[in-house]
Amino acid sequence: MSTSGVPLPRAGGLFVTATDTGVGKTFIACSVARIWRARGLKVAPRKPVESGCALREGQRFPEDAALLAAAAGLPPERLPEVNRYRLAEPLAPDLAARLEGRPLHLAELVAASARPADAWRITEGAGGLYSPLCEDGLNADLAEALGDPVLLVAEDRLGTLSGCLLALEALDRRGLQVVAVVLNRRRPDAHPAMDNRAELARRSGLPVLGLPEGAPALVVDQMLSASSSSIVSPPEPGSTG
Repeated sequence: MSTSGVPLPRAGGLFVTATDTGVGKTFIACSVARIWRARGLKVAPRKPVESGCALREGQRFPEDAALLAAAAGLPPERLPEVNRYRLAEPLAPDLAARLEGRPLHLAELVAASARPADAWRITEGAGGLYSPLCEDGLNADLAEALGDPVLLVAEDRLGTLSGCLLALEALDRRGLQVVAVVLNRRRPDAHPAMDNRAELARRSGLPVLGLPEGAPALVVDQMLSASSSSIVSPPEPGSTG
C-alpha cells in the first residue's frame, strides 16, 4: 500500500505524544481525526485522563477531550467515552489525582483507552512522553501498553532537536513505531537559518512536517493530509487493538 498523507495505523490506532506540555498535541490530534473522518473512517478519540478541568454546570469539563470528540464527530453525550478521569488541579495527572485522594494506575488508563472493534483510535497523552501520568506509569508506559504507532509533536524552536532525538530514542528502546514527527512553530522570532525539520529528518530518517507559526486548523489539515509519511495497513474487519 503506497500513498501520501496522515498514516493509517496498523493496530487501528495512533498515540499522539510530545516532547513537552503545551506544544500542540490536541491541535494535531484533532487534525488527524478530521482527516480520518474525511476518509470515511470511524474515529474513537481517547484522552483517558485530563487535569486542569474547570467546573461547567457543576461538573468538571475536559476541554481537550471535548475538542477531540468534536473533531471525531461525536455528540456531547459521548464525551465520557473520550475522557474518563477529570481532575481539577492544573498539574501532572498523577499528582492532581493524588491531591483528590484518588490515585490513578496504569491499568485504569489502559481500560479507559479501549478501542471499539469497528473504530480507529487516536489516544492523546497528557504532557510530554516521559511526564508522570499515574502512580505506576509515564505517558511512555501508556503508549507501550496500547502498542499503537506514535506521532510525536514538538515545538519548532531553538533546542528542540535534543528533546526530539531523546524522545525518539526512548520510543525506539520500547519497540514503538514512530510514523512521523510534527514540528509546531509557535513563536514568530525564529532565526531564519534554523531548519529543524530538515535536520531532524536527516538525523532520524523519519517523515517530519514543519507547521508555520499561527497556521489555522484548515491549513494544518491540508498540510497533514498532503504530507509524505509512513503508510501502514488498516486492521482486518473486527480486529482489536
